Amino acid sequence: MANMQEVLERQERERRERMRRRAASKRAQRELDEQLGMAVALLEEENQSRRGSREGRAPNVDIHRHSRGKNLMEEDYFIPHSLYYDVHFRARYRM
Repeated sequence: MANMQEVLERQERERRERMRRRAASKRAQRELDEQLGMAVALLEEENQSRRGSREGRAPNVDIHRHSRGKNLMEEDYFIPHSLYYDVHFRARYRM
């Protein structure tokens, strides 16, 4: 009878130890998930505040690719407030 009691007590200790480890593992996983979430949020915030393709560069020129059916020369270059700078025109058309 004493052996049976010892076996039951040992099983109970092992069960408690497994539960303690499982709870610690879940706690550690939750902390890791929170840290990962914060890191992703910080990266998204950093990317939103960035204007150019690289940090310190000028913002990208919006060239309206969705409306390219119109004549490039008349719509983008030869208007009072052209979409591109003179430097872009000269580089593209070698002038």
